[in-house]
Amino acid sequence: MPRKPARPTFHHGDAKAAAVEAALALLAADGRDALTLRAVAGRIGVNHRALYRHFASLDALKIEVATVGFDRLATALEKLSAPDSREIVRAYARFAFAEPHLYDLIFSLPLRKWYAMADGLGPAFRRVTAASLAAVGSTKDGERQVFRLWGMTHGLIGLYRAGAWRARSDRQAVQFIAGLV
Repeated sequence: MPRKPARPTFHHGDAKAAAVEAALALLAADGRDALTLRAVAGRIGVNHRALYRHFASLDALKIEVATVGFDRLATALEKLSAPDSREIVRAYARFAFAEPHLYDLIFSLPLRKWYAMADGLGPAFRRVTAASLAAVGSTKDGERQVFRLWGMTHGLIGLYRAGAWRARSDRQAVQFIAGLV
């Protein structure tokens, strides 16, 4: 039996950043269940064991990907010219429909565990919270109002995606959800 030619040694410049980018692409293309260390390693051309130098586990990689997701959501919220409750809900829902698998991933994690962290997911999630609070006003009831908006928005997005109610398009669904605020 002929021997396989030796695979050339591969050294990746920034395997951690490449892995996060590959994970984002894999997530967007194939969904959350397709996200594995082997699949990510295959996309960047390294052995999956090499990823353990950068991520203790698949969950650690998911945290890095979720951080990118929260940064994207925070940026969308911070770019609003005149944020108010409806605009926050619109931006939030648009993000959910534009990046559904990333949205699912970021809100499938036990966020309370990382909220207070000084780096990574903590600051990204706090940016989303701060942008939302800025829109509703920093009153003593602002935090409750933000969680009410988030809860309503998440629930309606989930019901829409499950087919419990219909709209002609995601855009119309966003308008309907924002109209309930």
